[in-house]
Amino acid sequence: MRESRRQRWAVVFLIGLQVMVLLLFSAAKKGYFIDEIYSWGLSNSYYKPFVVSGDVFGRWVEGGEFLQYLTVQPGEAFAYGSVWYNQSMDVHPPLFYMMLHTVCSFTPGVYATWQGMVLNVVFYVGCLLMVYLTARQLSSCKYMAMAAMALWGLSPGGLSTGVYIRMYMLATFLTSVSVYLHVRMIRDGQRVRWLFGICLATFLGLLTQYYFVFMAFFLSGFYVLWKLGKKRWKEAAAYSVALFGSVGAMVCVFPACIIQLTRTDEFVAAETRNNLLGGGVVRNLISYISSINMDFFGGWIRGAALVAAATVAICLWMFFRKRKSAQKEDTGRKNGKDVLRPEDEAALILTLAAGFSFFAVSWIAVVPGVRYIYNLYPLLVILAVWWIVKLAVWCLGKGRGAGRLYAGLILLMAVCYANGYRQGYVQYLYPENEERTQMAAMYRDLDCLYIDNYENAPLTQDLIELSGFHGVYIMPEEQIGQVNQILEGRDSQKGLIVYVDTNEFWSSGYDAGAVIARLKEETGYANARKLYTHELSETYILE
Repeated sequence: MRESRRQRWAVVFLIGLQVMVLLLFSAAKKGYFIDEIYSWGLSNSYYKPFVVSGDVFGRWVEGGEFLQYLTVQPGEAFAYGSVWYNQSMDVHPPLFYMMLHTVCSFTPGVYATWQGMVLNVVFYVGCLLMVYLTARQLSSCKYMAMAAMALWGLSPGGLSTGVYIRMYMLATFLTSVSVYLHVRMIRDGQRVRWLFGICLATFLGLLTQYYFVFMAFFLSGFYVLWKLGKKRWKEAAAYSVALFGSVGAMVCVFPACIIQLTRTDEFVAAETRNNLLGGGVVRNLISYISSINMDFFGGWIRGAALVAAATVAICLWMFFRKRKSAQKEDTGRKNGKDVLRPEDEAALILTLAAGFSFFAVSWIAVVPGVRYIYNLYPLLVILAVWWIVKLAVWCLGKGRGAGRLYAGLILLMAVCYANGYRQGYVQYLYPENEERTQMAAMYRDLDCLYIDNYENAPLTQDLIELSGFHGVYIMPEEQIGQVNQILEGRDSQKGLIVYVDTNEFWSSGYDAGAVIARLKEETGYANARKLYTHELSETYILE
């Protein structure tokens, strides 16, 4: 009893330590990825899913008006019908947005990092618990389970998942819940309460992110094949009916998913279908392996691979040497047949499911963003630890040799993680954004022209900076000839801020130099100075 209590407190302490690290990184977050801004907008904008859904073209917009897109306005709290509508117009299901809207509804008129982090911390802690419990189910070693929990939670990849104000932390938690419950059923038999939990996790996971379907599909598929191999036909049939029921329930609750996945007028949906031909698989695989290198190996994946290869070689040499000198005895067989324990079967099923899911995401993902495999990270860590322990026990036994190997590997990973922190591999912090925000604040008394061909993406990316200017006028390049009429009556003697939408892939793709040259010619400004460059736009001041 005393040992069990100490173990629980050790787990609680380790979780608390990891949460503190996560909060330290969230405190260092100085800006947002464009999708994070969409998180607030789609959650809180009242029946206006996008910035361009409002009246923002052809008139001067006071900068402060843009903040209404990000915040819950008086009388619009807990407006879940609005969230549902906004998501039906977007490309994602609504569960995460409803949760974020709930948090924001308690603080009308406010947007802040902590609103998203409240949700992320809860799901981060939940995911840590699932990693620990799953690893304990696969091995009786509590230290293996704690190591797996720390290796995911303290990795740059795990921390990036936690600081990203998006649905991926929730999807990672729900994936981990499903994995844990499958392991329980493989080990202890198919029970109604665990099957119900899997169905609920699948239902909620599909309402969170469509990429959840890959792990759900392959994990379910290999589980059913395992049941069929055991000739447990009724259990396989009951499981299949229940899982298909959870998918059908999701479609019934959010029928807009059918339109989102089949529409031909939306870029992401169309490109996803095109990728079924496999055009982007090599690009995505290279990108994901590179991301895993940064998220777990501190950029030293080649060195880590060499260390791993050398370790395996030494272990095998020691194994065969010990085997040659030992007496022949068959401890791994029973009645001439190999005995595979249920936890070993579970680990093999999870390995197959994780591998196939990883490849499937690489096959169809539109952009090579590592966020699409974040939900696989906890499972990949659990499996890596399990296979290492399995190899060590097989080759070295359970003595001091294996213990020294574990200690050395943990030290190696700690060094990799520390280098990853130092190199800035924890993503979505955007320290460079602080300079842009401060610079925009310096010119808050000026008006701003935004040269954009009615595209939504760049406006969303720059929304927070635009909210600080006196007035913003959005117009396409073709209207530059009318700029003097647009500026008539405005106080533009102190200067004029100009944003130019420059990205060809996501938006207008204007030539910033040509646009600024035309504006100088039309307005008579003598000098143009570049202030900063963002992913989708460039910003200048005309003086």
